[in-house]
Amino acid sequence: MQNAPQADFAFHALAAALPVGDAPPEWIAIFPQVGRIDTRDGRTYDVDAAALIARFKADGVAVPIDVNHSTHHAARTGARADAVGWINELRVEGGALQGKVEWLAEGKSLLAAKSYRFISPDFFHTSEGVTTWLRSVALVTAPALGGQKALAAASSQESKMEKLAAALGVTAGANEAALLTALNAGFVPKAVHDEAVSKLSASETKLKDIEDANRKARVDALIEGALKEKKILPAEKDHYAQLCATDSGFESVKALLAAKSPALTKSGLDEKKEPDGDAAALSALTPTQLSAKAKKMVADGEAEDFLSAMIALSDRLSSGAA
Repeated sequence: MQNAPQADFAFHALAAALPVGDAPPEWIAIFPQVGRIDTRDGRTYDVDAAALIARFKADGVAVPIDVNHSTHHAARTGARADAVGWINELRVEGGALQGKVEWLAEGKSLLAAKSYRFISPDFFHTSEGVTTWLRSVALVTAPALGGQKALAAASSQESKMEKLAAALGVTAGANEAALLTALNAGFVPKAVHDEAVSKLSASETKLKDIEDANRKARVDALIEGALKEKKILPAEKDHYAQLCATDSGFESVKALLAAKSPALTKSGLDEKKEPDGDAAALSALTPTQLSAKAKKMVADGEAEDFLSAMIALSDRLSSGAA
């Protein structure tokens, strides 16, 4: 890596250019530098060289070098992914994390033909972006982006970023920082969301109670009016109230009662006053006297007054009045 021309150093891609020469390099730069690294799409990682080297020694397993992250992609489908080289040792040299490579025939051939010129690591990291395990290293033509627990090639990663940007209404090509800003701007804390839902539910309940009260008042007024006008009997009150349970039912009953004629005619007794001879006076008459008075009142056209007086007299007698 130290012998590579500066123009071939692809720092922001998390990929390093391979040295130019006839023989394949024994040592390659897996990470151009340790510590903080910023990717081309705005993500940030902390390359913990000590942790990566310790994990490598603890595992005791050589890290494969493949082509275009075929090891990662094959793991999803169970497809074959041959290594073109093996990393048997890690070290920090010149500020970079390097790996000592045992190149296989295919790897040597690819490098000799200059078919691939860049190295891209596939690694695991914590949620804070601190590297924990170097899984594999790939030969790539276009730099691959290091990132998620399962590394994605540049094309697929960019596609995901573009879809996320579109969903958030952010300009295509926005970096991770811009996407996070847009996401946080539209984020609603759960407590606030729950409070809003609770208030909405309470408002809907209150509105329904008001609507129910208004409906009942309208129904009661309609039924009571029909009773007063003698269009329905008291025994029919509950039946008509049930028919008014919906808006359409209420309108139907309203139209029916408007066209309905009174079932009972008024007797006129409600507006009649007791005759001058009240019930007490009639109660003092003998049957003969009462009969004579009745005939006289009929002859004088006062039959209704006499009937009213007799009803009042009957009420007084039934209630025990003297």
